[in-house]
Amino acid sequence: MKIQIINQKGTYEINGDFTGLNNHLVKDHFNYLLDHYQEVIMCLKKVKKMDKRAIRVLQIIHKKAVKRGKVLFILGRENKNIVPTFKQTKTSYIFRNDY
Repeated sequence: MKIQIINQKGTYEINGDFTGLNNHLVKDHFNYLLDHYQEVIMCLKKVKKMDKRAIRVLQIIHKKAVKRGKVLFILGRENKNIVPTFKQTKTSYIFRNDY
């Protein structure tokens, strides 16, 4: 499924398959947002499929936000389609509970 990034009132929803085939789209989009905004909200609730390369992109985005003192909220911890990938890579720390 083709990936889409949709702005829903300031929350950027990623819809579709977030994999190595299209992770550059997510990386480029969120790098732009982090360059221009202090706070960015990413929602993974509608991601159908995710792989380790997508996780790596999320780690890069997360690291950039922390390094620049930006606030990055990543939502979607309850999405059953992506939970196994986060558990396998031990990267659940990127989710924010305080949104």
